[in-house]
Parts: sequence; C-alpha cells; structure tokens
Amino acid sequence: MKRSTRLSRSYFIIGSITTIYGVVLSNLMTVIPSIIPPDINTPTPIDLVGSFPLLSIALLSFSAVLFALPVIMLFVYDKNNGVLEYLLSTGLDQLDIFKGYVKASLTLASYLLIFAIILNTVVGFLLGTSLTLLVSIAILTFAIGISEVFLVSVCMVAFSSLQKTPMGANQPLGVIVGVAPMFPALILPLLFPAYAIVVDLTIAIITLLASFGLLLTIGSLIRREKLLP
Repeated sequence: MKRSTRLSRSYFIIGSITTIYGVVLSNLMTVIPSIIPPDINTPTPIDLVGSFPLLSIALLSFSAVLFALPVIMLFVYDKNNGVLEYLLSTGLDQLDIFKGYVKASLTLASYLLIFAIILNTVVGFLLGTSLTLLVSIAILTFAIGISEVFLVSVCMVAFSSLQKTPMGANQPLGVIVGVAPMFPALILPLLFPAYAIVVDLTIAIITLLASFGLLLTIGSLIRREKLLP
C-alpha cells in the first residue's frame, strides 16, 4: 500500500475531488428548495429531493476505485518488472501474492469510503437531509464501492488482457470493470425515481454476488503464469 502511494498520487487527488463532488450532489436538492422555493402550481413529476441524492452513490463508490487505482497499477508495474516472479521464487504462491494486492486495494478504498460516508452524513444532517435517506446512501455506497474495487482487483490479476494499456491512455483496461456498475447506478434512479433505492440495492447485491463468485473461483482463475512477465 505504501509503495502504491509513491507510484502515483494523482489518483488520490482525483478520488478525493470526486468524493467532494458526490457529497455536494447528494445534498444539492436539500439546499436548492430553501433558496428557490418550488412553484406549487407546477409540481415536478419527479421527487428530486428524494431521488436526486441517490445519484451520489455512483460517484462516491467510483471514487473508491480511483483511490485504489495506484495499487492496481502497481500490480501491472511489478508484473512487468519481474517483482511477482521474484515473489513466486521465494515460496509464495499466486494466492498469497493476490491477497496482498487485494488487501491493499480494499484498505485504501475503505479509508476513502468511510471518510465519504461520514462527510456526507454530517453535511446532510446539518442541511436537513432525511436521516433515512442518509443511512441508505451510506450502506449502498459502501457495498457498491467495496465490491467494485474487489471486482477490478480480481479481474486485473486473473485476465492478462485487462492489464494492457490502450493507446493514448496510462491506465489498464481493467479499470473499465469498475465503471460498469457505476452507469446503471447513475442513470436508473433518474429513469425510475420511485424505485431508486430498490434499483441501487439490486445493483449492490449483483455486484457483491459477482465479487463473491470470483472469490470462490480464484484458485482456478489466478494461475502461476498470470503473474509472470
């Protein structure tokens, strides 16, 4: 984890900025009605105060992927420079090495998610956001965020094609895996505002099940040759 922080600090900054933006987005609709009173003669067809804050779940959870990205990039760096091959020669197996990188990723992601949840809850409480809504956002953000980071970490180690860097970019393709759950969590609550919490809860459950499914098949997915340059 310490080595990854020295590899790249830009992603920590981007992840922190995304977190702050997510907190602002989460509480925006609580502030706007107090500044610009709604027109009672033309009510909005969507309950923006209740559904709009749920959009922040996607941003807050994806910020965890950005924050943990240096660990994922460190894995690719170590593989290309023979560090993983050296670790294998010391008697460690591929699962031992995998656990080290995943533990570092999840630890970094947990730090940011806990900070984001506390910040969002405090700001929302001070602004008068519904406590039930804040608790729902906290639970769903942590569930989706941790599972996204785990998915990215497993896929990056298990599939060599996801470790490649596309032309014109400096991050591996495996990052796309972390983006996948973000789009439905960002779009579907707007399309189905009455079922926003159910939609995000379903996304969280699916992502967690996918993560646990990969966890159960790690022995066959992560082979020794996957860690060689």
